[in-house]
Amino acid sequence: MKILVIDDEKSIVNLIRMNLKLEGYEVIISMTGMDAVEKFKKEKPELVILDVMLPDISGHEVIQRFQEIDSEVPVIMLTANSQINDRLLGLKLGADDYITKPFNSTELILRIKAITKRIKKKDTEIKAKNNEINIKAIRVVKDERKVFIDGKEVNTTYKEFNTLLLMMENHNKVFTREELLARIWGYEYEGNTRAVDILIQRLRKKLGPYSDSLKTLYGVGYRLEF
Repeated sequence: MKILVIDDEKSIVNLIRMNLKLEGYEVIISMTGMDAVEKFKKEKPELVILDVMLPDISGHEVIQRFQEIDSEVPVIMLTANSQINDRLLGLKLGADDYITKPFNSTELILRIKAITKRIKKKDTEIKAKNNEINIKAIRVVKDERKVFIDGKEVNTTYKEFNTLLLMMENHNKVFTREELLARIWGYEYEGNTRAVDILIQRLRKKLGPYSDSLKTLYGVGYRLEF
């Protein structure tokens, strides 16, 4: 597995690179945002570890550029303990996870393994089911991981796609925040249920004229209703 690590602190970069290589990962290093975007295009990593604070452009702008190139690649953000707003903004822009500095190398490896395990599991599940699901003007092509609204393709992140697919396959079923957290994240997430709310907000925007179909049941959770 190829991982792109983006951070301008040499000591952190060297620590992450050493631990990832010990786990058998292929590591690509970048120390600026613009260089990271170029390497993302050229190297096509399968996962990204991204620091919010970079010397040229912000990590948030880097995430946005990654989303335009390939929104399926999961991103783990590195943030300082005090950067709560940065974490929330990163999640809104499409980051899959975050870890705070200073961090334990074992925790980072476990986060990476949890993400890759979910990807492999979900890909297997999707291939085993029917390839396409249509409800009204929303169409999901499973093996291609594509979403179409009124016939127009809409880009989604890995978690957005999985959430929409889950709700499409179980439309009118109520999912609690805790249930979505377990089904989509697959482990006890540090961001708690706030991460679910942010993801739903992003997904609702992408549904465009059908955003009202994604209902909020206050104090309970969410339901895709047609």
